[in-house]
Amino acid sequence: MKPPAPLPFLPPADPPTPRRTLAQEVAARLRREIAHGIRAPGSMLAEPTLAAAMGVSRAPVREALLELERDGLVAFDARGRTQVCTMTAIDFEDLFALRLALEPMAMAHAAQRIAPPELDALQANIDATLTTQSLGDLSRLDLDFHALILEASGRPRLCALWHSLRPQLECWLGALHRKHQALTGQVRQMTMASHAELLQALQNRQPEPARRLMQRHVQGWYEWLPTLEASP
Repeated sequence: MKPPAPLPFLPPADPPTPRRTLAQEVAARLRREIAHGIRAPGSMLAEPTLAAAMGVSRAPVREALLELERDGLVAFDARGRTQVCTMTAIDFEDLFALRLALEPMAMAHAAQRIAPPELDALQANIDATLTTQSLGDLSRLDLDFHALILEASGRPRLCALWHSLRPQLECWLGALHRKHQALTGQVRQMTMASHAELLQALQNRQPEPARRLMQRHVQGWYEWLPTLEASP
C-alpha cells in the first residue's frame, strides 16, 4: 500500500450536521478555530470584530460566546471582554484523569455488546483517517473514534460525561497532534495503528483485555504532557 501523504496543518472541515441556528454555526466555527490553534490561548474575541468577519449581527456572536464559556473554551473578564482560555498543566491532568476513569470502563462494556454496524463504523473511521487531507480532520476523526466506542458501551451516563469533556479534549488533542507531528511526523500512522488495535480488541469481545488496552491507550497521552508544557 502506498504510504499516506504528509499532513498539512489545516483546520478540520466542518462535518455534515443537522440544520443549526446562526449562533450554533458561529459557535461551531469558533470551537474549531480554538481547538486547532487558529485562535490562540489568551487571544481576545471582540464581538464587533467577530460579527463583521462572519457577516452576522452581534446577537448570535454573543450567544455563541456564552456557549463556548459553558464548554470551558472562553472566559469573560470583569469588563465583559472575552478571551480564549489557556489550558494549564492542571487542566491537562484533570482531563487525563477523567478520560482514564471513563474510557476503559466504556471499552469493557462495548466489548460485551458491540454490534456489527458499530464495528463497521469504527473501521470506516480508520479508513477515513488513512485518506484525510489535514491534521485538523485527523484530530476530529480521532475523537470521533472514541465517541463511537462510548456510544457502543450502551452506558448513557458515561456518554454524557465524555461528551461534556469533548470541547476541551479537542483543544488538548489538537495541541498534542500539532506538537507530535512537528516532532515525529508520525501522527497518522500511530493513530491508525492504535485504533486498529482497539478495534481488534472489541472484535475479540473480551472485556477485561479490552479495558486494559484502552487504559494503556489513554495513558499514552499522558506521556506527551511534558511536550505540551514545553510548547511556546
